[in-house]
Amino acid sequence: MGAAWIELSPVFHHDPLLPLLGVGYMVDDADSRAGLQRQGRYLNMVITTSFTLTDTAGTLGGRQDTEVVDLAHRMGMQVHFRVANSSRGRWGREVAYAVLTHPRARAQAIANILKVLDSSEYDGVNIDLENIPPGRRTALTAFVTEVSAQVHQRGKTVSIAVPGKTVDELRHDWSGAFDLTALGRVCDFVILMAYDQHSGASEAGPVAALPWVEAVTQFATSQVEREKILLGLAFYGYVWPRRGGGIPISMSRAVSRAADAKVPVLWDERNLVPYYRSGSRTVYFEDARSLQLKLALATREHLAGVAMWRLGLEDPGLWEMMGLYVGRGRPVRAGPGGPPETPESVAETPTADK
Repeated sequence: MGAAWIELSPVFHHDPLLPLLGVGYMVDDADSRAGLQRQGRYLNMVITTSFTLTDTAGTLGGRQDTEVVDLAHRMGMQVHFRVANSSRGRWGREVAYAVLTHPRARAQAIANILKVLDSSEYDGVNIDLENIPPGRRTALTAFVTEVSAQVHQRGKTVSIAVPGKTVDELRHDWSGAFDLTALGRVCDFVILMAYDQHSGASEAGPVAALPWVEAVTQFATSQVEREKILLGLAFYGYVWPRRGGGIPISMSRAVSRAADAKVPVLWDERNLVPYYRSGSRTVYFEDARSLQLKLALATREHLAGVAMWRLGLEDPGLWEMMGLYVGRGRPVRAGPGGPPETPESVAETPTADK
């Protein structure tokens, strides 16, 4: 079963002179690199996932991937590096707490972030701190404000990844620390992680049901300028056994497994996402049809663009549809110092065919 996409109705079409910005996360593996090479022409920005806050002292581990940075620049993209508190699949709450609370750790973390920026060819920084204690809300805003001021002084760009939420629950254990209004004020882009509505830790269900994504977007636009919001799109899903938690699965693997098992991919009419059952397992994932509806939503709401987690997980057939919505019609905004120089035309640089 290849990735299918629905026929567009007139309401889904948008002004081709103003496509959505396309932002792709990538990791250091062959599939992600291949995705960058094949699909880079659809992207304005790539975010590498190379740097992690590793301890409570503010140490920043990782390295610049010069090859990826050079390739993306040759293809006309900006390249940002992601700063996360994730290690071995775990979001370190203790690390986040220390970096946001202890002056010495905070100063060290910021100095290390700026050191990477100053010693590399990156065009900006993506802050992706998760599992933050809700009581650190003010501290998170202060940290991001200080990082943003320093990055903007260098004429570069700051984005922050924020959890999808439909209301602002200050005591919520996962999302309470994120003051969207304050963070949107100091960052150039707010990446709205409108996925993991259901995840490995939950019961089976949609990764990103369209009604839920609409509610998440509605709340975000009430807090942040629309032209700063990048709607997060998932290129993956989860497999839930009869008992136990869900296991991540890529979009491409979900499609191929259904074909191998000779089971039909069904369409959830209420949540507007695909799913199927194979034996005792239930699989929810995203495909071209469900993502097209989210791209249409981002277009209707006049958002800045979309951010995809992550390159290499998608079914290659997705990009024919993606090309209707994302592209190079406008440059990525940068900080007060102005955008970095990029090639005048991506058409002048070689790219791999699909």
